[in-house]
Amino acid sequence: MSNGASAQSDADSSNTTIFVGGLDPNVTDEELRQLFSQYGEIISVKIPGGKGCGFVQFANRKNAEEALEKLNGAVIGKQTVRLSWGRNPSNKLFRADFGNQWGGPYPGGQVFDGYGYALPPPHDPNEYAAVAAAYGPYPFYGSHQQQVN
Repeated sequence: MSNGASAQSDADSSNTTIFVGGLDPNVTDEELRQLFSQYGEIISVKIPGGKGCGFVQFANRKNAEEALEKLNGAVIGKQTVRLSWGRNPSNKLFRADFGNQWGGPYPGGQVFDGYGYALPPPHDPNEYAAVAAAYGPYPFYGSHQQQVN
């Protein structure tokens, strides 16, 4: 996996939460539970309304890893889903301020009732300041009069 959620949660061997992206809006919590339970004991399933995603938390990491491997790219309902590691809702270090849509430790990430996933951090505009300074301003931009015939 290449997104920020997998990088963060892959290192957390206690994390057992899988993010299910691209989820068909007609799929229910119970259908998701039944599908994922073939890989092991499920602690919780959450599908936030209108978000097109869900979260499945397993009782142990090994079962979560197997489900992630086997079901990533599967068709659930009428849509192909993408799976990645979510955030473990019991890990208080990763909890966000749910009253603030911009809150949370991951820029651009989404958090739903304690579960979450992350997007890669945005680029720092200052990172390119040295390059811009080397090239200097564009002296001709905007300084020419437009000819009208």
